[in-house]
Amino acid sequence: MMIRLTNHHSTKMVGWPKVSSMPDFALVFRSGDALAPADLARRNDAARAWALALRDAGRLRAAHPLEDACVRVAAAASRPVHDPRAIASVLVIEAADLDAAVALAEGHPGLAFGTEIDVRPVKPVAPLLR
Repeated sequence: MMIRLTNHHSTKMVGWPKVSSMPDFALVFRSGDALAPADLARRNDAARAWALALRDAGRLRAAHPLEDACVRVAAAASRPVHDPRAIASVLVIEAADLDAAVALAEGHPGLAFGTEIDVRPVKPVAPLLR
């Protein structure tokens, strides 16, 4: 989806398609042990500030915090799952390469609270035809 922002001096296109030449990386967050309410609030505030700083720097492509409810679907059956190490959030960022993406993830404040982050390259795909 493209959005055209126009003022009297210029036109700016925002949204898809991607205009950066840097590749995308998924940061897959898993929560650590249960936190006391005060620590949970501190972690969440620090993580939000970190993500907003990435957004302001133009590096954050998408952020998707996930709810706790989960149903695992398999060929044999589907069943509710409660996993304290389940994926809590997925962010997609731009970085020069995997090492740069890992370096960004290593600066995440949630690490001090037991959060773990998987950093994975996102496969480029062709845009959907309409």
